[in-house]
Amino acid sequence: MFRTRMSVVVMLCAVTSLFAQNVKIQNVPSWVVGHTPDVKAKPSDQETSSFYYQLIDLQQNVATQEYFVHYAYQILTNEGVQAMSDLQTDFDPSYQTLAFHKMVIHRGSQVINKLQVRDLKTIQREQSMDRFLYDNALTVVINLADVRVGDVVEYAFTRKGFNPVFDGHFCDRIYFDYAIPFHKLYQRLVIPSSTQLYSKYTNGQVVPEVQKKDGLTTYVWQIENTKEPSFEADVPAWHESSRSVALSDFEYWSEVSQWAVDHFKVADAEQAKLKALVDPLFKDLEHDELLLQATRFVQDEVRYLGFEAGKNSHKPHSPLQVFEQRFGDCKDKSLLLCSILRAYDIDANPVLVNTSLRSHTSELLPASNVFDHCVVQVVDNGEAHYIDPTINNQGGDFKAIYFPTYGEGLVIRESSSNIVKMSTPTIWWSETSEEHQFDVKTIGGEVELTVRTTYNGADADVQRGNFASNSLSAIQKNYLAYYANLYPDIAVKDSLTITDDRKENKLVVQEKYTIASFWKPMENEKDKMYCEFYALTLEDFFTVPKTTKRSAPYLLSYPVNYHHSIHVNLPEPLNISPQTEEITSKYYEYRYNVLVKDRILVIQTHYKTNSDYVPAATSATYIADHEKMRGNLSYNLLYNKSLVSETGISVWAIGAAIMTLGLSAWFCIRLYRRYDPVPEWANEPGQPIGGWLVLVGIGVSITPLRMLYDFSQQLSSFESATYLGLWRIEKYALAAVIFFEMIYNVVATVFSVLMIALFYQRRSSFPRLAIIFYAASLAASFIDTTVGWIYLEESAERSALLKDLIRQVFVCAIWIPYFLVSTRVKETFVERSPDNDDDYMQGYAAAYAVPGEISTLPENLA
Repeated sequence: MFRTRMSVVVMLCAVTSLFAQNVKIQNVPSWVVGHTPDVKAKPSDQETSSFYYQLIDLQQNVATQEYFVHYAYQILTNEGVQAMSDLQTDFDPSYQTLAFHKMVIHRGSQVINKLQVRDLKTIQREQSMDRFLYDNALTVVINLADVRVGDVVEYAFTRKGFNPVFDGHFCDRIYFDYAIPFHKLYQRLVIPSSTQLYSKYTNGQVVPEVQKKDGLTTYVWQIENTKEPSFEADVPAWHESSRSVALSDFEYWSEVSQWAVDHFKVADAEQAKLKALVDPLFKDLEHDELLLQATRFVQDEVRYLGFEAGKNSHKPHSPLQVFEQRFGDCKDKSLLLCSILRAYDIDANPVLVNTSLRSHTSELLPASNVFDHCVVQVVDNGEAHYIDPTINNQGGDFKAIYFPTYGEGLVIRESSSNIVKMSTPTIWWSETSEEHQFDVKTIGGEVELTVRTTYNGADADVQRGNFASNSLSAIQKNYLAYYANLYPDIAVKDSLTITDDRKENKLVVQEKYTIASFWKPMENEKDKMYCEFYALTLEDFFTVPKTTKRSAPYLLSYPVNYHHSIHVNLPEPLNISPQTEEITSKYYEYRYNVLVKDRILVIQTHYKTNSDYVPAATSATYIADHEKMRGNLSYNLLYNKSLVSETGISVWAIGAAIMTLGLSAWFCIRLYRRYDPVPEWANEPGQPIGGWLVLVGIGVSITPLRMLYDFSQQLSSFESATYLGLWRIEKYALAAVIFFEMIYNVVATVFSVLMIALFYQRRSSFPRLAIIFYAASLAASFIDTTVGWIYLEESAERSALLKDLIRQVFVCAIWIPYFLVSTRVKETFVERSPDNDDDYMQGYAAAYAVPGEISTLPENLA
């Protein structure tokens, strides 16, 4: 590639002298109406330009194919001397000549001639070479010597010759407003009276003087003494702020299509030769695969390079030539793809589009010079699909290939009658998701950063092309420099990785870094430090002008669908308040959320554009909205070291747990030995465990194991950082709940062991204690759910707590009534504590004793 481009440059320099003969000095053509600039005219004191046009004199003769240019401007500042002392004009030597008539400087009463043949330097700059386009145009440069502030520079030349590709058609646009103020504007058009001319004015009509004579019609537009215009920035290309008139001899778009058809024809013999060449590549493929592979061949195997001199500015080269040389511009590649598909009886046609006007193209006057790009329409099973053959490295199958939002286009085919809307199916999308994960091991220490970016659709196409043209090391270096704007001491931890799923058109990039000095000390506050998170990639979207008064619509990047998230894994809880902000408009959407989940901080931003512009009437709202968005780009965490004690195991929490364990064990032993209620069923030995009690036995047996598992999931309740962090952020109630929940779990675990012993010994105390245990579990679940609903943001965690509460309600609703009324329970749990048997018998005898009589026990207790 490098040798090829260097060869082209050498060749272009060699031909420069060959075409120098197309430049000459001669008199003004006889058809031109002469004008003398008023060199004494002074610009308004309010003007701020570095120079001022005394005269803009532009005359065009369609019959002789000549364009006369005559300028006179006054230099007002030193900047004007720098900008306007070098004169340049271009022409295409393949069909044009250039004649200079005048080059003078008016300095007071002096008229200094500056027109000398030796001063006319002809160069070939190829201004579009960076876009791989060569048009063979030459530039004549004149470097004026001794130009001073106050001088009036006047020059005139004629460019003769129209591009033959237009087949004698005339299309042009005449402007009446310029970026620089002027004293007099004279626009003149001479055209054969036999030519039917159509016109369309923009931003108001400037009525011309019309004269018909000798078979020619002359139009003259004159304007004098304009002020410096105010052109606003960031305006969509389809919005025209200047006054102008479009002129064309085309009445309908069908005529423009027919003009293009004649230049895009492929001879049958050439089509047959091309099919023979492409058959080895495509003949054995199924229909859908052929469509995909033919598209990828032209996109990826035929490089973008155009030679657009003369007719080839609008006429494509032969598809056979393009196939063999493996390069071409947009119209070359489009015609090649159409020819390949037509070889297999697939309906495919080139489409002319305007990449700036897009969906506003149909608003223009029909003309052959409206379009700046060529794409392809493929009609498959009655459905139109659009392909841009100049985009390489695209992913997805044929029906899911992304097509830019060009909006409208003119199909080049015999039956084409008008501009068509190129709708974009919903399967064509553009979306990027960027996730930053910060792993903060210790407050004040080093941080690990993992960046994972997922590109979909058009965004994947763009990044795939970027990665294909750059090495991974170069990309990694650029990324590192990018993040260094925020974190100067950032370093690469692991090499960048790229995962490309071209079929699904999804590309994932993962980066890993370390940041040594992530935490920064606060000035004048030694006990405080902070860290910053910044959504750097969103900055361009949210940076907008400050001026709210506009008369023109504001340009939006479109389509944009960007998800940005920051996940921060913290070593301890910090004082973080959840935030939510949402801005919805017809033209853009924005959502911002700050979430806190345990020790994870999540900052989510989603920005999407729904249009390529915002109307002028809503620009103030647009600017205010984006200022809010920009204000949320940065997020700071503040840490006060004076509020932090040593981290690790909480001694007092462990002590409280051990004390609770001892007291619980002592209390349960007392219950086991002393709590011995009289059974309602006195027939010993009672019923064995059976029926529904089997289910109770299973539940009782696994309860201690479940309690121990819950303990393993809640070890943070034994860590100092848990309580210190919650205390620091003033969540005292939550700290208290965590502590008392730990105490309850210790008591419940010990109590569940007691329940096992009582159950399998069929002790009379079991039913009552079981009811107390179920009720306590329900109360604890209710408290957990209530606290969780207050402090937890995640709906999944809330749902889990709610499900547990509902489960406890059902357990209590079933088993508490069962233990209260079940005959099987009364007949089963009749055993008493051995320690209390004698006391029980004596008490029972006393209950049956009658004063003055010898008492006897009931027969069933004898």
